[in-house]
Order: sequence, then structure tokens, then C-alpha cells
Amino acid sequence: MRQRLIEAARAEFAENGIERATTRGIAERADCNEVTLFRHFESKQKLLGFVVRDASEEFRDIGETHGQMTGDLRKDLRHFARVHNESLERCEGIARALIGEGSRQPMLAKELIDDALDPIHQSIIDYLRAGIREGRVRSDLKVGPFARLFTATLMGGMLRRTSKLSKQKSENWLRETVELFARGIETR
Repeated sequence: MRQRLIEAARAEFAENGIERATTRGIAERADCNEVTLFRHFESKQKLLGFVVRDASEEFRDIGETHGQMTGDLRKDLRHFARVHNESLERCEGIARALIGEGSRQPMLAKELIDDALDPIHQSIIDYLRAGIREGRVRSDLKVGPFARLFTATLMGGMLRRTSKLSKQKSENWLRETVELFARGIETR
């Protein structure tokens, strides 16, 4: 029941925003009554915290991708991009809600939009450091800023596509983003 309520809340927050989402709407989506919701979570605010932690866990889980690397810069950046994009699409609604209402929920916004990305950033940083040691990546690359800009660009693309501001397909966006970033960091 707890997981059903979290999934229902995720959908309600995504559709209506955090402020307009109601416990009644969440309970209806979960096919239960509000008393059950309050028994499990006490308040909408506490339920929101669980929703953010659940989404954050998904992002943290994607950070451990070291074993799947090939040594080919473009293939490996495409792998990072695909895995990250899949998680972004899964968490799109709650991420949008927190971006839009982040000033009212700064700690939760930081947890989902910043802290949860630390594992994938670290994976990319570790990969690039190895590439520098092996001579595949430019030695002057600032790996931390690169990792943050790479994931931010992917998020921007996802937000543009899901807002219908771009007609570009996800796979094309990922391919073009990877190509652009790879050209800038590869050794020649």
C-alpha cells in the first residue's frame, strides 16, 4: 500500500504540481481512502518527502555503471546518456514539479535535482579520469564541470521534448549531445 501511495502521489504531483495536488486525489489514484494515506504518511508534506526519496533512489541507482564501459568514448558517453535519460523520463513529473516549486521546497529540490545526481556525476568523472590517464581524453579537461554540464544538457533536452518545444526524438538528442561533448574532450 505504501508503494502504491507513493506512485499515486508521484502521478498527482506531476499532473497538478505540489501545491495543487490533494491528498484526496492521491488516495483516489491509489484506490484507498485518505485515512489510509494519513496512517502511512501523516501529511501531504511527508508523503512528498517519500516521493522525492523514491525518485532520488532511482537516480542514485543509475550512478553505478562502471562495469559496462567499453573504452570507446562515444559509446560510453552514449551509455551514460541513455541510462540518465531513462531515469529522467521516469522521474520527469516530480522533477518538473520541484523545478517549478523549488523555492517553496528547497531541500527536496536539492535532494532530487542536485544530490541524487552525485553518483552518475562521480561515475562520469571516474570514467573521464581513466580516459585522461589512457590518453583518450584531453588532459586539461575539468571533469567535474563536464559531468554536470553533460547531465544538465540531457535534462534540458528531456524537458524540451516533453514540453513539445522540440520535435527531435530522444535518440537523436542523445546522439547529437554525445557527439558535441565527445568532440570537445577527445584527444586528436
